[in-house]
Amino acid sequence: MNRLLQLFLLISISSASIASEFPPAPGERYDVGGYQVHIYCVGEGSPTVIVDVGLGDDSTDWLPVQAGVSTNNRICVFDRPGYGWSDFGPQPRNSMRIAYELEILLARAEIPPPYVMVGHSFGGYNIRVFTANHPEKVTGMVLVDASHEDQYDRFQISLPQNYNRRSNILVLPKTSGGEKHMNKPRVLRERSFHAARAEISSLSQSAEQVQQHRKLPNIPLVIVSRGKPEWFGDLSQQTREQTWTDLQQELYLLSNKSQHVFANESGHDIPQQQPQIIIDAINNVIEQSRSQNPEG
Repeated sequence: MNRLLQLFLLISISSASIASEFPPAPGERYDVGGYQVHIYCVGEGSPTVIVDVGLGDDSTDWLPVQAGVSTNNRICVFDRPGYGWSDFGPQPRNSMRIAYELEILLARAEIPPPYVMVGHSFGGYNIRVFTANHPEKVTGMVLVDASHEDQYDRFQISLPQNYNRRSNILVLPKTSGGEKHMNKPRVLRERSFHAARAEISSLSQSAEQVQQHRKLPNIPLVIVSRGKPEWFGDLSQQTREQTWTDLQQELYLLSNKSQHVFANESGHDIPQQQPQIIIDAINNVIEQSRSQNPEG
């Protein structure tokens, strides 16, 4: 058989296999510039809650939180390019690009402000850049064990400027919830892995972009931090964990209308381990937002 034909058949069979494994999209996909991004919205009410998930997660990891919030309000969780049901997007995968893609997505999906922005881990970077660029559209924020723009300096982690994707790098604590993705369809797990690697390659840029967008509107803000350590063992690891807590406390200072709560039964994977504490935080911010903007 002709070698080119063999290669074509192999690609066709592999593509068909992947397509058969791919679960149906729960939400809708919208073009954001030649590639499509998936967003899943449920519930009714204003302001609309917009969720950006953590590094390596997709929209399915927030289904328990989404179900809880949707009983009284509208909540939308989107898949960043490369995750879930979203196409892979152009490089670099940094926070400025992601915030811009989100801006287009919300317009194309006809999801008007006001918004309550929610970000977990790396997602916190992206929603902070979005909010700094559109302060008039955001009436509240929830940061869930969110990354801090100075964390790599504090932890003395040297991030590559041009990551070649040929090796992995340690940039986050080793989470105790590594098994959380095992029940997820394989195709979604594999997509998350590749998408995360692309975002890791741009973490240095993202941190710098957040440093340049520190100023946020003085809006209701809830910081939800983990209560169980991800770094534990000798004194150096305990010091590392304390540094993370200190950085979380600095995020609390982003607004004069802040609260700081701890998920005492959770490590970094709070959306899976203690979703109710996030649901309560979101509802709290929504209530404050509505009381301050009764016509919104």
